[in-house]
Amino acid sequence: MSAAVPDVTGSRGPSERAAGVATSASAGKQVRLGRIFAADGRTVVLPVDHGTMLGRVPGLEDPVAMIEAMLPLGCDAFLLGPGVARRTAGLFARRTAPARLLTVDTHWREGDAGRSVLMASLERAAALGVDAVKMLMPWDVPPAERAATIALVGRVVGAAEQHGIPLMLEPICLRLPRGSEAVAIEADGCRMAAELGADIVKVAYPGRPEVLETWCRELGVPVVVLGGPAQGSADELVAMVAEALSAGARGITIGRRVWQRPLQEAAALLERLAAVVHPTAG
Repeated sequence: MSAAVPDVTGSRGPSERAAGVATSASAGKQVRLGRIFAADGRTVVLPVDHGTMLGRVPGLEDPVAMIEAMLPLGCDAFLLGPGVARRTAGLFARRTAPARLLTVDTHWREGDAGRSVLMASLERAAALGVDAVKMLMPWDVPPAERAATIALVGRVVGAAEQHGIPLMLEPICLRLPRGSEAVAIEADGCRMAAELGADIVKVAYPGRPEVLETWCRELGVPVVVLGGPAQGSADELVAMVAEALSAGARGITIGRRVWQRPLQEAAALLERLAAVVHPTAG
């Protein structure tokens, strides 16, 4: 017998889940979230979408080859750009394949000014058969730029709801160094992401488990922790992930800190991280 779809909202009891959902779109969203999150309510997402914003990234010169290498190693999902999602469809066209999340926006910055734009519609996401879409929310920006980002997210939320596709939002400081100011700004961004209708919030680890625990408790949707630029040792990364999970995080979305290593080392680290996220798997 297959495992029940996990409750990834963290806010509903068993009787409410068993009662079903109200609309076709909400049913679709429930099924897609159940593909992203394993039966334990947690997920390991490997992002290989960096080219959509950073161009030719060292270690990800061939994203298709990277996906092929990492596919058997315990990922619950991959985060992809539209072109790579289309080119790799055959790799995921099987019943036991990981889920796919689609990055639908990109962000351009020159000096103090930046702009977020959509590069894929929700209609295209639905045609590609992905399980969620993801957007960046730069938050250490002037009010006018925040307003434009909120408007863009609002349009995507409305379209995603119509198609029954979950939305992952990533509130992040792109300019400020990591520190208390950046954490405070990202805390506000997380609250805004939840208010806008995010189904999953992707965050940088704030450095203190009690801070992350507060976010996880307050936001009402699953929180997953990102990795950021390659830095530190494998042991330090595993320890950070374990601490984040203990604080209530529901998984990880870590790319560069995994695949910007020699391939065998990257594969071994990904398997270690999957074992931390899903300690009872197998």
